[in-house]
Amino acid sequence: MLMNRSARTGAAAAVLVAGLLVSGCGLLPSPSMPPVPTAEPAPSGSAEPGTQAQQCAQLVAEVSSIATDLGQIGSRLGTDPLGALALLGGITERIGDLETRVTDPALLGRIGEIQAGWDALVADATESISAGDTSAFERIGSGLTELGEQVTALQEFCAGTA
Repeated sequence: MLMNRSARTGAAAAVLVAGLLVSGCGLLPSPSMPPVPTAEPAPSGSAEPGTQAQQCAQLVAEVSSIATDLGQIGSRLGTDPLGALALLGGITERIGDLETRVTDPALLGRIGEIQAGWDALVADATESISAGDTSAFERIGSGLTELGEQVTALQEFCAGTA
């Protein structure tokens, strides 16, 4: 039986949520991390994204916001499945847009790894659900752990401890 795209995406969201629960999310900012140096935002109207420190501050804030939204998917899935689906789509879009906010080559490389990992995770979840593969939960948990490590590496780089 073929599932429509909306049902597959919803199923992928369910697998991702289960993976988040199993892995303890891993994308949330590490509480033991030293604070990222706060940088003044780039002047309004400027086409330049700012210094590496400014770009780091923006990225860490956005990744923290994404992690917060990821944590909401599970609670919404039971009460508002369409809202959970929309939130998952928004998260995917925001992760995809991260590299448009920076110009620093070191940050671009780290963001590229995070984006590739997320895209692979969503694709695996979608395909696994379509195929009825119940082993997806373990793979999703491992994938989320790996993404969490990449986010931590980005935070450490931005804090100057990497």
